[in-house]
This record gives sequence, structure tokens and C-alpha cells, in this order.
Amino acid sequence: MMSDTTTRPEPRTYPQPPTSEPVSDELLVVHLKHRATEYFRRPELVSHQVADGILAITLAAVEGRPPRTRNFPLGEVAEFVVEAASTAYEEAFDAWTQSRYGVDAETYRSMNETSTGLTMAEKMRRQIAEGLGVDPSSVHFGGSFTIEDDEDWESSPDEE
Repeated sequence: MMSDTTTRPEPRTYPQPPTSEPVSDELLVVHLKHRATEYFRRPELVSHQVADGILAITLAAVEGRPPRTRNFPLGEVAEFVVEAASTAYEEAFDAWTQSRYGVDAETYRSMNETSTGLTMAEKMRRQIAEGLGVDPSSVHFGGSFTIEDDEDWESSPDEE
């Protein structure tokens, strides 16, 4: 585990195809004015935020150590940067969403962002309804889906 280290971590490698959801290699880099740069990444990195002149970095429990928050006064921080996830991660994540849910990573993220707390089936049902322009309660699964109201199909956008 790498929480609060001053050594840039080695790039992660991902099995192809992934058998479980890959962990992002997005990296939070904190350049300090009078100390060594520090690096944080998932799964140890839970979140970061700036409030009241403090960069607060929340870290998960690691190797018997409880969860904790590292606080960096902004006066001591030259800059902090979130480096985006690598192409290798994005490809692995896309392969995982394709094999697990039958959708690409972009569709999966879109469904997750707009419908937290819902099952994947419900998210897919809502996405299908949105694509068809019908109420989500009209879409039902049963190996396929049906639309309750036939008049939804009576006119096409070209006829209007």
C-alpha cells in the first residue's frame, strides 16, 4: 500500500480481460514548498477537498491503520494536481463494463452519475426509456422489453 509516500508509484498493470472492477490509477500529486512532493492514489485515497485554507486528503484504512485525514495548510502547498487515469486503466475499465454489464465505460459512468443508489437493471431501463423517449415506467424487462402504450410508435419524428 502506498499512502503518503514521497516516491512516485510505479504504473499499475491490468489483466485483460479484468475479472473484477479495476482500481483507477488516477494520482493526486501534492507539491509542497519546503518538503518532498507527496503522491496519493486509490484505493488508499478516498477523497480530497479544500476548505478554510486547508487541503484535506482522506485516506482509507490500510494495514491495520484506521482511516485518517492528512491536512496540508495551503500556505505550505506550491500546487496540487490530479493526474488523470492512464489509458491502460481506461481500456481495462471499458473491458470490465462491457463484460459485466454489456455497455461501454462512458455509458456505464453516465448511468452511474445520474442514478446513484439504483440497480444496474433500473439504470439500463431508464437509459432505454430515455433513448426511446418514453416514460421509464413503460419499459419492462423479461428477456426483452415492451412498451405499454402502442401510440408511442404511431408517429415518427419525421412525420411531425
